[in-house]
Amino acid sequence: MHWIGLRNDTLTAHLEEANAQADQVEPLEEHIHELERELARATSERDAQRAAADQKAQEAEAHEAELRQARAVVEQKEQALEAKETELQRKRATIAMLTGTLQEKDVSLEEKSVALRNAEAALKEKEDTLSSVQEAARVQEEEAQKKIVGKCSEFCYHSILVFHNLS
Repeated sequence: MHWIGLRNDTLTAHLEEANAQADQVEPLEEHIHELERELARATSERDAQRAAADQKAQEAEAHEAELRQARAVVEQKEQALEAKETELQRKRATIAMLTGTLQEKDVSLEEKSVALRNAEAALKEKEDTLSSVQEAARVQEEEAQKKIVGKCSEFCYHSILVFHNLS
């Protein structure tokens, strides 16, 4: 029985040691639960942050796609603008050339206008001269006709006298 007492004492010591360890396990289990809750909370926060980061990455990709599209539109507009600028420069050159041609034609037209006025003045002068010559010719013709009439009358008179003397 002695050995039973010893065995009982050993078992009691083990039991007390197990109870002491069990007493230490409960705070550890509670600490483990607390750590598990903290891990779950951290995991949840990480997942939320990852979801937010993924969302921001998608938004950034969408924004980047919009920027690429806007850049392509701007490039197209720049090309169209360059084409219009080239066309405008061509039209300006054409306008400059036509303006020069018009100025040359204006000078030529002015020269022709001066020549026409000079020709009109010369024509007027010739008309005036012609009128004077015509008037002089008319006067001479009248004088000639008067002389002819006078000579004719004189001839007729002399003819009548000669005829009369002969008869």
